[in-house]
Amino acid sequence: MSPTRKIFLFVALPLVLIFAFVGYLAWPKSEQATPSPEKPGKETDKDTSQQYNWSVMNQGPYGDKISFATSTNLLNWADSGQILAEHASVPEAIYNEKTGTISVYFVDVSVDGKPEQLGLIKSSDNGKTWSGKQIITIEGIGDKVAVDPDPYLLVDGRIRLFFFDINDTRTPGNSGKIYSALSDDGVNFVLEQGIRLERQEGLFDPDVIHVDDTWYMYIGDGTGQTTIVATSTDGLTFTEKGVAYTGGSIPNVFYDGKQFLLYTGGIDISTSTDGLKFTKTSNRFESSYGLTADPGVIQLGPNNYLMVFKTKTAKPQN
Repeated sequence: MSPTRKIFLFVALPLVLIFAFVGYLAWPKSEQATPSPEKPGKETDKDTSQQYNWSVMNQGPYGDKISFATSTNLLNWADSGQILAEHASVPEAIYNEKTGTISVYFVDVSVDGKPEQLGLIKSSDNGKTWSGKQIITIEGIGDKVAVDPDPYLLVDGRIRLFFFDINDTRTPGNSGKIYSALSDDGVNFVLEQGIRLERQEGLFDPDVIHVDDTWYMYIGDGTGQTTIVATSTDGLTFTEKGVAYTGGSIPNVFYDGKQFLLYTGGIDISTSTDGLKFTKTSNRFESSYGLTADPGVIQLGPNNYLMVFKTKTAKPQN
């Protein structure tokens, strides 16, 4: 989540816009991970023990939690009131019909001193109970730090995980890049060669769907104010097509067979017939926890949908 000064946005913009920009990358870099002063000597002598001191940061993902809501029509949502994971942010989910398993991937910052990791929890009973957390691995990732995970279940049963390399944005002047990795078991991934999408102006939070013969990738732009769309014929090489929606990002798109539904931070709901331009509806979802952002929608069965999202602390009860 890079690329913008969230503290300034929080002070200067109305609350409705704040909800649109609360994606993980919007936190100021100084709050994301402030390196400790280097010790004299070799590169290997650096003290990294305080580099990712998540638990004492005033802003950042340590205070984030993951929850979920359910729906019968994709427009009206019922809050579950359950917390699925703590110190966890930017969730996304997939559902495997063959195994009846929901898999939720998210950014995990539960361990001080370590950069962001990607966590995974599962449910085999439509969200009634959930497994303990696993940390996934990506072979060949090198010095990249994967965040904003977006899993896609391929027809052969493998999972392609799209992600944003936040390490790039910690070096001024670098462009935003989306990569992907493949897995047979959903836990152990291997990095795929090449870059799925690169944008000099910045990007974050990829969301990918496949409709007919076209792959669509939706991303938040560098300012956190618009959603960009890119398309591909093979799911590997994407070409930017322009702005799909203005006034919100942190995108998640679901195709119901007739129309595309875009969910952005807030959570606002917009629709489109072509997946390239969206129009905002009057429908909106806000959980009992107040902050409601980073949505991820899946279908569990006929008229049965589940949305994971990021939140923080519950509202006081009246």
